[in-house]
Amino acid sequence: CLNACEEKKSGEMSLFIGTWKVTEMGTYQSAKCSGEIDDTEWRGLKGKGLTITLEIYDDDTGKEIITGPNANTTTFTWYDVGDTFCFSGDCYKYEMAPNNNSFFVNVEEESYCLDENYEVTGDTSERECVSASTSNQWFPPKCHKTKYKKQI
Repeated sequence: CLNACEEKKSGEMSLFIGTWKVTEMGTYQSAKCSGEIDDTEWRGLKGKGLTITLEIYDDDTGKEIITGPNANTTTFTWYDVGDTFCFSGDCYKYEMAPNNNSFFVNVEEESYCLDENYEVTGDTSERECVSASTSNQWFPPKCHKTKYKKQI
């Protein structure tokens, strides 16, 4: 943590401390993080018992608890600076609801090309990717949204 951690007044609690449950997850229609959200995969996994919960503690640690298929628990360190929330080594811009009871993050994914061995190639366009080999597969850019709701 750089200066941003020092800016917090002693005794000031982060809005993130508490238990948060994923309530929405999906991919935007547009890679620019706009349009409708396709949450078909999330609804299907939820139907199989999947839940994702973040427990965020005031000692800068937390746990991600996944139930259902591929259940596991991961511990992580976290901090928030301005409008950025960082955990497990990744930082995300977030938008907190006015009542501080929910927030969401958008994660943009760059386009990429995979070859027949599932290795990422250096191709930067769909044309380059599929011209290099007929077994290559192009993945366009995407933007994913995850919404968390505070558990009370």
